[in-house]
Amino acid sequence: MKLKKHMGIVGTRADGRPIKKAFYGITVAQAKQKAAEYIKANGGPEKRCKGDEYTFAGWARQWLLVYKQPTVTAKAYYTTYESIVYQHLLPFFGDKLLVDITPTDVQKFYAEKSELSPSMCSKIQMDLNAIFETAIFNDRCYKNPAKFSVLKSKRAKKVKEVYDDEEIIAAERWFMSRMPEVVLILETGARRGEMAGWQEDDFDLKRKYYRIERSIILAPGSGPQERPPKCNSYRINPLSNIAVQAYKACIDLYGHGSYLVHDNGQPINPEAWSRRLKTQMQHFEKETGVHQLTAHILRHTYGTYLRRHGADIYTIAKVLGHRSIDVTSNTYVHSELSALRKAMKFINQKEL
Repeated sequence: MKLKKHMGIVGTRADGRPIKKAFYGITVAQAKQKAAEYIKANGGPEKRCKGDEYTFAGWARQWLLVYKQPTVTAKAYYTTYESIVYQHLLPFFGDKLLVDITPTDVQKFYAEKSELSPSMCSKIQMDLNAIFETAIFNDRCYKNPAKFSVLKSKRAKKVKEVYDDEEIIAAERWFMSRMPEVVLILETGARRGEMAGWQEDDFDLKRKYYRIERSIILAPGSGPQERPPKCNSYRINPLSNIAVQAYKACIDLYGHGSYLVHDNGQPINPEAWSRRLKTQMQHFEKETGVHQLTAHILRHTYGTYLRRHGADIYTIAKVLGHRSIDVTSNTYVHSELSALRKAMKFINQKEL
């Protein structure tokens, strides 16, 4: 017998969107009855959505709406903030007053979550601290009970296997004619969105440097859009000989357009590009035996390569555009090009 389904509204997100949950029964009336029983046991939409900003739930929703949703991409908002709040934080802290939550409460919560992955534990701890710190700033409470607590995962941290020198050369040879932008990522450490945002004049082949000026993100309902690079990490870095080859191969493969890698003149869809990369990586692994990497780990591969060949951490952070670099170092990029070339001279020793 096919059960009947009723979608009951059990809460509301910070931006006003309803939270729905499916209830099933032999009849629609029975499904609705189950929904009513659930709401009675767990608090109806009115209780769960109350805007009391002095409760954890009330302030957490305001934090999402005011501090996070306007400042990050839709994907980052959901995966790093909204899902963490609704799936982990609210079920535990609920409608408790912010001032009533103690370090012991936080420790109990962390003990429950310690079986999660290191990445998830890090997000939960980051979000919980941010909620309390912004609450203090807005006079909603006077202390952060999570300040000195650490959520440590019991799971073994998964090692991200980057390519070694021989595997880098194998990948660059294979991708040069198929997806030369992959070679550019391996030779620059650019983020996926930064690669998608490259324009031809971002590369100066005569003076052998490239610029990071923009990034492409996928905006819900409106397709790929141009944004500043992550953390406003505008930068200029030297070009390797192989990167120059890859740049020229991109033009040969994609033709001239508004962007170096484009889709009929329009910026590429980053998610669609990643799916294409995954398919090509599968072919690459099948033909060469070298394991597959994502665009993000290709970036890690470049940073690891630099470190392996003697580049200092400052230089690597500078090249990759990490936010830990002081603002002044970003201002005087031009004067640092020679120092970067000296530190990275080994990158021109590879030959395809």
